Formats: sequence, structure tokens, C-alpha cells
Amino acid sequence: MNESKFFRQFRELREQTLSLAESVSPDLIDIVPSGFNNSIRWNLGHILVAWDHGIFPKINESRRIPQKYHFMFPKGSRPSAWTEEPPAYEEIVSRLRSQVDEIITASDGKLNDLVAQPFLRVKYVRGMFTFHLREEEHHLNCMRRIIAAAESAPAVE
Repeated sequence: MNESKFFRQFRELREQTLSLAESVSPDLIDIVPSGFNNSIRWNLGHILVAWDHGIFPKINESRRIPQKYHFMFPKGSRPSAWTEEPPAYEEIVSRLRSQVDEIITASDGKLNDLVAQPFLRVKYVRGMFTFHLREEEHHLNCMRRIIAAAESAPAVE
């Protein structure tokens, strides 16, 4: 797949993510339904962190989002363990929106380059895109399941 197809796929997937983020009821963004570990806010923050950490250092550039995000949304974390207020939902959504152009601009012409830092068995920047596209799709599906579970849960009185 050539770069323009990777970048188009990234833009299209992120638009799906943003569409869900902007359409979900504010009452649902921090709910962690039974059977889940995380909320919609956590999933969106995790997507942001995963791409930030998974692309910029691999092309020898600095991460773009504040370190606070990297402490609150890494793999294995969960809202129940947070000791401080998470970033505002609108801020996370705004950063997700601007991240697309930042990543595409920074990685343009570099998809066939070797990654600067090892990651699993991924050797090329192209592989990082493939990994993170799948990761974002996974988390988008998780958020859809969270919404469905939260909407079908009986009301607490």
C-alpha cells in the first residue's frame, strides 16, 4: 500500500472515531459498564497516546501531547486508578482531530524507513501505521460496545 492510501485510511478511521466521540451523550463518556475496564474518555485518550508514542519517537521526533496523558492512558491503565482529574473530554477530542495532520506531516516520505526504536517485531514506520490503525479500530469497537452496554443497563435509583 502506498503512503497516500495509508494516510487516507488513517483519516477515514479517525473521522469515524471523532464522529462517535462527538455524538455520544455526555452522560456516557465516563461510565464503565459491568464487564468493562475502561470508559469512552479512557479509550479516546488511549488512542491519542498510542499514536503519539507509536509514531513520533519511531521517526526520531518528540511526542506532541503532554506527559500527563502518557501516565493516564497507557495500556493496562484504567480510570478507577486515576489520582487526578483527567483532561477535559473536549480537549482530548480536539487533540485527536489535530493529531492526524501532525502525524501525516511528520511521517510523510518515511513509511519505508526503519523505526528508530524497536517495537514488538515491527521494523518499518509502515508497520507502526498498520499496528495503530488496527489498534484504533479495536478501541472504536470497544467504545461502541461500551455505549450499547451503558444504554441497555437498568437505571440506578
